[in-house]
Amino acid sequence: MRARNISPAVFGFAAGALFTAACGSGSRDIGAARADFRDHAAQCTAQYGYSPEAGAALGSFELGASERPWRECVYRGIEQYLVSSSLTPEIYRKAIAEDRALTDGVDAGRTTRTQRAERVRQLLADIDRTEEANRAKIEQMQAVDRLVKEETARQLDPMRRSLMVPLAR
Repeated sequence: MRARNISPAVFGFAAGALFTAACGSGSRDIGAARADFRDHAAQCTAQYGYSPEAGAALGSFELGASERPWRECVYRGIEQYLVSSSLTPEIYRKAIAEDRALTDGVDAGRTTRTQRAERVRQLLADIDRTEEANRAKIEQMQAVDRLVKEETARQLDPMRRSLMVPLAR
């Protein structure tokens, strides 16, 4: 089978479609999404009167008053702002599931608040590493997209100029 030359326009369209597909689920800047999430978490604190800092005064296996509803509110914010803006939403869903299980463990006396806090710190570090890798991939794909567009324009420019030459009668 012979290899066919792909027209620059088709190649440019395909590269653009690939870039859009790869970045599709992460359509928002994760930094902006995190800022929106922080605002949401502050609203959860105001609504439920619980703050993670208050946990320092609690026993190792004790949940704070309104801690569970506060956490559920925070989970909704994670889903709304972070999951919808990430290229890897499963890392957030995994963190929510683990936090729920750990919170159940605190309530049942199987996990201490300190153990839960340490695991949450690990999960957040994993999320930060993953989002940084996502950012690097996006930048790399944007650079490729720019190069494809520049090359497409360079190849199409002589064709456009030839169309502008008046036809001799």
